[in-house]
Amino acid sequence: MKKKASSPGSARPEKGAVSEETLTKYANVLIDSVFKKIFGTEKNKDMMIALIEQVLPGKKISGIKYTNTVQINPNPGKHDSVFDVECTDAVTGERFDVEIQKGYQPWFPERALYYSSFMIGKQLSKGKSYYKYPPVYVISLVNFELDKTSNDFIHRNSLRNDLTNKLLTDRLNLIFLELPKARSFDTPGVGILEKTCYAFHNMTTFDDRPEGLQGKFFEKLFDLCEIANFAPEERAEYEKAMNTERDIQNQIQWAREEGLAEGMEKKAVETAKNFLSLGVSPEIVSKATGIAVKDLPSI
Repeated sequence: MKKKASSPGSARPEKGAVSEETLTKYANVLIDSVFKKIFGTEKNKDMMIALIEQVLPGKKISGIKYTNTVQINPNPGKHDSVFDVECTDAVTGERFDVEIQKGYQPWFPERALYYSSFMIGKQLSKGKSYYKYPPVYVISLVNFELDKTSNDFIHRNSLRNDLTNKLLTDRLNLIFLELPKARSFDTPGVGILEKTCYAFHNMTTFDDRPEGLQGKFFEKLFDLCEIANFAPEERAEYEKAMNTERDIQNQIQWAREEGLAEGMEKKAVETAKNFLSLGVSPEIVSKATGIAVKDLPSI
């Protein structure tokens, strides 16, 4: 079900409620409460394990432990952080922070790096050797194009020598998944991770689970996203989040339109000034810029 486009106008948009008509069959995975329900709860640990194993081919995880997502900076006056979902491998101690980001943030890699510093900094106990702390992974699912120069939907980053590309250490790993770049599930050669990213990006557009998204992981993903299966409090929380999301988007669109109009007005004034300085008649300047002749002396 597609959303209706709002009509343009200069008035600031009013807040509105989510109605039965505007709710899709499946919830937006990138809404905080939905994502944490699917990947951040004890009863759905298998989903988090499956997602991590998709991102890190060859890694097998027998169990995970969820950790406190609130990261307190021990340095007074410095920025604390709150992760979306963090867990550790119950056997190896490897740490995984899985982040979702709906809106564009050009500095998101710096944010991911900052998060990783908390993950590393709280691991090494006094008296332990520096090489004995396990690797950390910040896995970021972003709903925008982070690297516009590449068509790849996944970007794996580690500490490497600039000249030889030799891995310096495996302890720090920043992985970014650009959801809009994921190809459709029916594209030849598409693997399970890309299918997952495509499903995340397009979940609200599906009427039913596509035949190309088969298996236990996708069956449970779609079941957990189906709004009809939500408990009353889950549905209320989701509707509230969608209201907030739509309000934010409306405000952004309004600001964009206002900014465009303001920018055009400034451009017209600058053009008029240039024309007048060249001795062009007020009548021609008025026709070229749309500024009334009587207002030209005041610019």
